[in-house]
Amino acid sequence: MSIQLAESSSQPVKMFTMTTHNISPFFSIRLDKGAPTPIYLQIAEGISALLTNGALPAGYVLPPERALCEHFGISRMTLRQAMSLLDREGLIESRRGMGTVVTHSRLRKQQQELRSFSEEIRERGGRPESRLISLELVAAAPSVRDFFELRDQQKVYEILRLRLKDGEPLALELARIPERLCPGLERFDVAKNSLYQILEESYGLRLENCVEEISAEAPTSKLKNLLALPKNAAVLVVHRKTFAEDGRAVELTRSTYRGDQYSAIVRSVRKKKPILKASTSS
Repeated sequence: MSIQLAESSSQPVKMFTMTTHNISPFFSIRLDKGAPTPIYLQIAEGISALLTNGALPAGYVLPPERALCEHFGISRMTLRQAMSLLDREGLIESRRGMGTVVTHSRLRKQQQELRSFSEEIRERGGRPESRLISLELVAAAPSVRDFFELRDQQKVYEILRLRLKDGEPLALELARIPERLCPGLERFDVAKNSLYQILEESYGLRLENCVEEISAEAPTSKLKNLLALPKNAAVLVVHRKTFAEDGRAVELTRSTYRGDQYSAIVRSVRKKKPILKASTSS
């Protein structure tokens, strides 16, 4: 995994908070649902204009999804399509514990290619392998149901796999996918075949982007045994939210990697500033 930023600013950013009901900056955005331009594109262009003219300065925390959806009278899927466009333009970013924040004007982020585990390991020159521990169709937990926008009776597939590189355990992965997107998924061999390939080729789900949160944790005794961890080794936990090109949430995954064999690389470049020469007195 490689997370890379093309540019970064070292200047402190003043954070602005916004309550759920403070949506006045968005009143200027007028949507025409009868126009040929898709609604999500109209919203993205409207918010982009607010960012450009300074109505939403850098560090501004956008309202929650629910507040914006209610204001515009749209679904979360439509809003996420708009936000995905703004994120790819480097105009906003999601920050853990804060929400969606306006970045510095036109900060460009270098896109990392969205790869499956097998594709990533092969890219690193290794031999990928998977061992299926369980595949179950279960009722979704409240947070999972909310993320996928499921009704109470709708279920999700939970796929638990041990991922290996060159025959050695590297990660324990728990993936959750809504049944409504891929009914009958259990008929596929997800141990021998790429899950992403199955979703794209058998269900027509064109995966486009993901958001990942990375943290270090101390492993449990069960995890130590599964991953064959050496003594005192930590694990790297990656939470991934994967979306299709139409904005639908497709996958919610927790992958726990061996910290002694896996790393996440973050590359930042300091923004260049003009060098001012000190004045001299005669």
